[in-house]
Amino acid sequence: MNIKNHLLILLSLFLTISVYLTDVIIITLFIVWLVEGGIKKKIYAIKDDLLIISTLIFLLYFLLSYFWSEANIFNLITQKQILILLLPVLYTSQFHKSYVKKAKYAFIIGVFTNVLLSTFTFFYPTNILFKTGHYANNLFAHGFLDHFDYSIFLCFSIFLLISLMAESRYYYLHACLILIFFVALLNSYGRVGIISFIIFFPIIILKFKNRNFKYLLAIIFVILTCCSYYIFSPFQERVNQTYKNISLLISPLSFEEKLELDAEYLANQNKHQSKDYFIKQIRKDQAWMNDIKNKKPEYNTSLGRRYIYARNSFQLIKERPIFGNGANQFAQLYQKKFDDPNVLHPHNNFIFILVELGVVGLIMVIGIFSFQMKTFFQNNSHDFMQMVLPMLFIIIMFFDNYFLNHNTLTFWCLFTFILFDKKINNKYA
Repeated sequence: MNIKNHLLILLSLFLTISVYLTDVIIITLFIVWLVEGGIKKKIYAIKDDLLIISTLIFLLYFLLSYFWSEANIFNLITQKQILILLLPVLYTSQFHKSYVKKAKYAFIIGVFTNVLLSTFTFFYPTNILFKTGHYANNLFAHGFLDHFDYSIFLCFSIFLLISLMAESRYYYLHACLILIFFVALLNSYGRVGIISFIIFFPIIILKFKNRNFKYLLAIIFVILTCCSYYIFSPFQERVNQTYKNISLLISPLSFEEKLELDAEYLANQNKHQSKDYFIKQIRKDQAWMNDIKNKKPEYNTSLGRRYIYARNSFQLIKERPIFGNGANQFAQLYQKKFDDPNVLHPHNNFIFILVELGVVGLIMVIGIFSFQMKTFFQNNSHDFMQMVLPMLFIIIMFFDNYFLNHNTLTFWCLFTFILFDKKINNKYA
């Protein structure tokens, strides 16, 4: 019995459920990989694949950047980024083809387990199982993951199920799971996963050959999306919140509008005085009025803060644009220059890479995704999942550090192996 086959299944299953168990499985995979030997043969296999080579070159450059960084190499950032070594380990391990297909379903089962928990949490929000963190007090479908990872895995699972439907006898089961995951996605509070779904689903519709079926799917997609706004309050709230954030950035509030808001807030805090009373009091105090004039509520929203992070980060990029400031330097540099100790990253992986690793590092990362896209266009089978994975990461990396995140980087390594390994996708069994 090949233990690696079972470790692959367990990795796919627990990736979306438990960070601790995922790490145990990854460490076990590394140990088995070393113990079984054949290192020289594995190195030769690695050097023949440009995708693997490009990821290792990026990791090497990341580690070398500590020579011009003031940070110690032994830190959480390094621990996360070094997870990329999982890809060559998977690539040079012998897995039976049937287990690789089972790994796809194991991942779906793991996501479905999250759906079950999130459904339970929606009705019993005080349970201790769901992942606490952002929006923990909001009523929406919490899973084992935080909302930003959960929504991405739900989005990807929907497309993975679509890709598996054609070769499965359980067509209606796949369709039911797609619908369940779609509903869970809209209740997940994960804006990035929802945006990715809206971008990709119309593209995937084009992959179907039957024209009438395309039209039917397109109509269903439009109707479901529009109806979902009125049916699912978390989805409606996120849409409204995003629209309001963007509107504030484009058209900031006037002084009178800010004055109204402040007076209304004070009136809500003091039931004995009206809003008009506080407006009169504010107008009597020039310092108070100046304080309101200087307020920038458009930058206190989620998108507003991200805009400020990006704008400030470009000042850091200008200082060392080519090679960057070195790994694990962003938070320290941002705090020093802008006196804000709470900003750990700019919520944009590309900007983060530019600050720490410069244009050279950014080119390397883009090169990795370019090799994946090139494989998709050169592949006669045109498995659309080979397009979805790199494009999904290109999109989500505009919103957070997903290429420097435990769950999503492990996810990328796992499905890069499953979708792009030539042995698996050709004749190896």
